[in-house]
This record gives sequence, structure tokens and C-alpha cells, in this order.
Amino acid sequence: MQYIRKKLPHLDPLIAFEAAARLSSFALAARELNVTAPAVSQQIRNLETGLGVSLFQRGHRSVQLTDRGKLFQNSVSIALTHLANAADEVRINDDFQQLEIVTDTSIAGMWLVPALHRFEAHHPDCTIRLTTTDVQADLLSSDFQVAIVHGQGNWAGYESILLFEEEVFPVCAPGYLDRFPSGIKLDELPSADLLDLEYEQWHWMNWAIWLTETGLPLPDTRRRMKLNNYPLVIDAARNGSGLALGWKHLVGDHLASRALVRPFAETVKTQNGYYMIWPFNTEMTPMAAAFHNWTTDEFGVKTVVAPSHQ
Repeated sequence: MQYIRKKLPHLDPLIAFEAAARLSSFALAARELNVTAPAVSQQIRNLETGLGVSLFQRGHRSVQLTDRGKLFQNSVSIALTHLANAADEVRINDDFQQLEIVTDTSIAGMWLVPALHRFEAHHPDCTIRLTTTDVQADLLSSDFQVAIVHGQGNWAGYESILLFEEEVFPVCAPGYLDRFPSGIKLDELPSADLLDLEYEQWHWMNWAIWLTETGLPLPDTRRRMKLNNYPLVIDAARNGSGLALGWKHLVGDHLASRALVRPFAETVKTQNGYYMIWPFNTEMTPMAAAFHNWTTDEFGVKTVVAPSHQ
């Protein structure tokens, strides 16, 4: 960084140069920058001295860029634009409230992102920053106001509320069942085309757990497809590649549209679920409270939190 500092001209001469180069006039640049023309001229002369090159050809009433000046103008204009845009991004804008949410890819892709337009319709002044990860340690170490997490609701340092219990059952595309003219039977599941989630956490449901809970033998691993992203598992099932495990509140829209069907009535419920969590003993911002209340209402959970008075 010290090396860059030695090579980089001061900002004020660069701003004066950019204005003069764009307007082809020291006087017009001075008017735009609300300084005197001699001040602009001196800034540019200092810049030329520091660079060791002439940037302008000076006439009686006008100035023209030299070839090196034209080359420098392009780079300076781009650099100043990037700096201005970066400043706008980090500058606090009182007209917008930022809401920081973290969750896993399943909730994000299969419920939150498709549903967010309903929240945004009531909160057009909200800027949402959504972070997704399937590694729970990374999720909990992220900066967030509200998170939606899979587990049992016992995260130290966080308050939590259950959004929905875990209820899991097989799903597939209607066309996949055409491969079984007489229909597929439950005891044939272990030898069927099973689409599995390669999970990071021990408490995530997979086919081995589901079949064991249902009293069926483990599947033929040679016929299984594994993916490390649950929305991709569901996409593969919708495309007819096989049977996937469907989380009730994540595949509901696919079942309603008949993109997926349930070939069996059997279901497995666990002690896990999806929880909304937030830092313990911390009052929510108005936007975080609004998101909390909207989310619980979406899942039919009867709870309301009041925002902090900021």
C-alpha cells in the first residue's frame, strides 16, 4: 500500500484534470468545481510536474489533450467513477433500511426468494442483503439480523421460534411413474432411482435415514444420484431422474402444480425443523421486526415482536 501511495497523485488534481479534459476548458472546469480558473490551471500543472508529462496543449482560449493526456483521461475517468460508486454503496441512506438475512440454500431457493416480493410490496424502502450457506457454523458466524436455520432450536446466544416441523416424504415427477406400468410399491423403493442430498450436518434427512425410519432396507447405492444442493435434487426429480425426499413446506408449490407427486402416503416426522433466530436479548430494528412478523404469518405461526425505537 505504501508503494501505491508513492505512485498515486493526489485526488484534487485528478478531479480538476477530469473536468478540464471532459469540458476542454479550464474555465468551464473551474465553474463546475466552484473554484477559480487559475486554481484549476495550477492543479493540472502540479499534476503534469508530478507525472513528468504534458497532458494539455494550451491555446489562447482553449486547451486540447495531448496523446498521453487522452490515454490518462480514460483511466482517470473510470477510476473516479468507481470511487464515486463505491462511496454511494457504503454511504448511509436514511431513505432505505438494510435487512440482513442468512439461511441455507434450500430455504433461500425454494421459499424465501420466490416469496420475498410479497414482503417487498409492503416495504419498498427496504434493501435486503441475503447470504446463503449450507454449513451451519458459517451461517451462525455471519453478520445478520434474522436467520432461518434447520435444527432443534437450541442455539446458544440466540432466540428462536419454530416456523415448521420437519415432515419428509418421497416425491417424483408424474412421468417417472410411467416406468412402472403396474405402479411402484413401497418395498420397491430401495431399488428405485433415488436422488439423494449429500449433507453437511448429521441431522439432515437422507434416504438411508428415511428408509430406516420406515422399516425398509438400505438402498442399492449403485443406482443413487447424489447432489450437494437440495434445490438441484428437486430439479432432478421434476425432470424425471428419480425419486427425491420432499420437505413438506418446501415442495408444496410443486405438488400443487403437479410438477411433483407423492407416490406413497408414508411420511417421516423428526424432532428437527426450521427456526427463525436472532441474537439473544437484542431488540430488533423496525425492518427486522417487520420481516419476523411477515415470516411467521406466512407459516401461520401466531407471534409478533415489537421493533426497537431507533
